[in-house]
Amino acid sequence: MKGEKNLILGCASTGAKFTPGNHRTTGDMLLDKISTGATIKSSPLALIAEAEALYGMGCRYYHYHARNPRTQEQSTSNEIYQEISRPLQRRCKDLLISFGASRNGPEVRESIHRFGEWERISQSGLPLHLGGAHFVTLQAAVELQLMCEVERQYGDLTLSLIDSEGFSKIIADYKPSDRLATTDLETYSTSNGANYGRTSPLIQFEVYRNAIQARQRLGLFHEVEWVQFLRSYALTRYAVEHPEMRLGGSGQLNITLLFGFSPRLPFPKSYAEFKRVVDAAKRLEYDLADPSVKKRQVTVSVGAAVLPGQIAEHFVPLDVGARRGQAACALRRLATYAAQPDSGVDVVRFGMEDTPYAVDEHGDIRLADNCELAELVINELAANSVGVQTDPDVIFERMGSNWVKQSLFFEQRQLPLGQPREPSPSRPLQSV
Repeated sequence: MKGEKNLILGCASTGAKFTPGNHRTTGDMLLDKISTGATIKSSPLALIAEAEALYGMGCRYYHYHARNPRTQEQSTSNEIYQEISRPLQRRCKDLLISFGASRNGPEVRESIHRFGEWERISQSGLPLHLGGAHFVTLQAAVELQLMCEVERQYGDLTLSLIDSEGFSKIIADYKPSDRLATTDLETYSTSNGANYGRTSPLIQFEVYRNAIQARQRLGLFHEVEWVQFLRSYALTRYAVEHPEMRLGGSGQLNITLLFGFSPRLPFPKSYAEFKRVVDAAKRLEYDLADPSVKKRQVTVSVGAAVLPGQIAEHFVPLDVGARRGQAACALRRLATYAAQPDSGVDVVRFGMEDTPYAVDEHGDIRLADNCELAELVINELAANSVGVQTDPDVIFERMGSNWVKQSLFFEQRQLPLGQPREPSPSRPLQSV
């Protein structure tokens, strides 16, 4: 129907939080099953079959964290990423693939201990045709160590500070330290999901910078994930404007807002709270020094990361939309907020990474899979007269990718070995 609002349907299929090693059992059989990821698929065959089913339902954005099929824990194995990406590219021709990067857990820590911090984000250097992804979430929880140090040196981060010329001065003046420390960040987690090992702000700066450069060389797209509103916003602004980083320098940046991941990005109590975060993300289309000239296209994905033990506090009446006044779970509320005409959202995501369960109309929880969650979101969008966008040309244009296609893809063909046109100064990465 002409004039109908459409959203891209996205699935966060596996995630990094709900694993056996990240949960201390409680004795509640249902909650323990959910929190250990018992229903999350890890077999490549099962994942690919599910992804094909999701594709048939209209899903066109697929976000994936590698998990060891034997232990169900997070893994840094690029072979696992490639084993999923290659068949999906063949079978689901128009699917945008995204790899996650916010990885911790025993197998990740062991890998980083052996090979260095680049292991956490090494999948960002995979070419698409060799099993890479269109997007990799370059900024996730551990990189916030940079902004934690900025807060210690310059004081608390506020929205007005981040949006001011004063923050430009911080970007120019701040030098990340090489002080090693155990990185524990405020997150909602059943047990060990907040522990990211021992690292330093300098290591995180160098890894983040090198990941951005790897995406640039490959002609692939930029994506970050926000898990703590002000710190995440500040770090993205820092990376966008820092001369050694230039995040979004291709003219495109996708920002995933993971509402409910931490107390610093809680699931919104109202549409106004939701819109405040989306609007901040969209302001990154402009540089601080030149707020009148659009420098890049920012697209926004939204997810609802609510632990199963928190569902009661989020099962509240909707304040907007066609079902206004009806009690709804976090995922239904997220879909309703994204469906509003002025939401600014491009991708509405669901999946085992965020809410590996379903909540019925009475607020009762049950086990669910990705396809059931997709159906829930589609129904909520339809109730608000919003369709699911599946036109590949429209999606490519909407995700800000045409400039990348025309410019960086051409450059990639001129530099088939992937070497940068102007080599960046190399610094050895520390590993611990």
